Amino acid sequence: MTNLTAIPTRPLRMRAALRRAIDLRVKKGMTIGAACEEAGMSPQGYHKAMKRPAVRDYLQTVQLEFVASVESDKAMHKARAMEVGMDLMLNSKSEAVRARMVEFFASDGKVSPVSVHIDARQNNGYEYVRPGQKVVEVVDMEDGPNDKAGSSGV
Repeated sequence: MTNLTAIPTRPLRMRAALRRAIDLRVKKGMTIGAACEEAGMSPQGYHKAMKRPAVRDYLQTVQLEFVASVESDKAMHKARAMEVGMDLMLNSKSEAVRARMVEFFASDGKVSPVSVHIDARQNNGYEYVRPGQKVVEVVDMEDGPNDKAGSSGV
């Protein structure tokens, strides 16, 4: 019987500047140009490196790690928000705040959507005029007796 041994994989060879540019791009949300400038490499070098599968794999690993860290932070902040909500519900001087927190906890922490109402019947003097369109102003005959047509082009 023969002894088979696994050949160790070659470590990923990647410039430190490229790693830094990828980290800045993912973790700080920088543009490619800004990340490359801060890392000390050219954007062309970044794009050329992205053609290598190993570099794309590294990018994906960094992205997955970043998402996992954001998710863990989200859970921690959510727990802290619940503590603050409980404190408001129990200790707030305002009855409205306490009532709102009771509603919040009764709905299992689901926030009701914000209700926005826009009354389109109100005319506050603002009107969108498309380019090339004429604005026509209607004038009552009582207000402008000299204007027999009842409208004027602007």
